[in-house]
Amino acid sequence: MINNNELIYKLESVIEYLKNNGGYDYELYNRLCPGMGEPNSNIVEYAEDVLYLVNLLIDNK
Repeated sequence: MINNNELIYKLESVIEYLKNNGGYDYELYNRLCPGMGEPNSNIVEYAEDVLYLVNLLIDNK
């Protein structure tokens, strides 16, 4: 069984690392929005989105 608290803690740790080590400068293209000519996100935002989605999954069981 997955330990939800451990999962959340590890994701939060990764996010903090990215924030403190240039994650905002690591730009990404949002592949779900084709036609975008420039990066419109960064790795920190992606990680925060993953954390949000995991929390939704945990809450909905």
